[in-house]
Amino acid sequence: MIRKILTVVLLASGSLLFCSAQVNTISQAQSMFIYNFSRLIQWPASYNTGEFVIGVIGNNELLYTLESYVANKKVGSQPISVKKFDEPANIAKCHIIFVGNSKISKLSEVVAKLQGSNTLIVTERKGMVESGSAIDFFMEGDKLKFVMNTQNAQKYNLVISKSLSDMAYN
Repeated sequence: MIRKILTVVLLASGSLLFCSAQVNTISQAQSMFIYNFSRLIQWPASYNTGEFVIGVIGNNELLYTLESYVANKKVGSQPISVKKFDEPANIAKCHIIFVGNSKISKLSEVVAKLQGSNTLIVTERKGMVESGSAIDFFMEGDKLKFVMNTQNAQKYNLVISKSLSDMAYN
């Protein structure tokens, strides 16, 4: 009886570890992509001084992974700073904003808040480019991919490189 209970506990904890590792892997891949987006997109001159700010709303796992991934990295001569925003109303000037699934219902508020800015909006749900994001991550099998709406990026005066457009799944 005790042996069965231990087996169940071990299997359950192993499943939790696997899930945690899988989520961490997705966050690592998203972090890598976001960093590469920062290098393959051109922002207006007014955004080329000071810190390069990547905002995150609605995904703490990505926030922590991204902070670690971009530590001591730069975009051009700009040091990268990662900032957490709890609500769309709190979003301040940033180059990239990542909207996680737990805040995806507030995407329209994020889009409204950023109107007139030069911010790339990235989500982790396919189909949000129809609602104003420029890039949406999605899983296909075990691979992280992204779709892009260059017209949405252009609304924010961002210039997408051809190499980034070619990488998008469209």
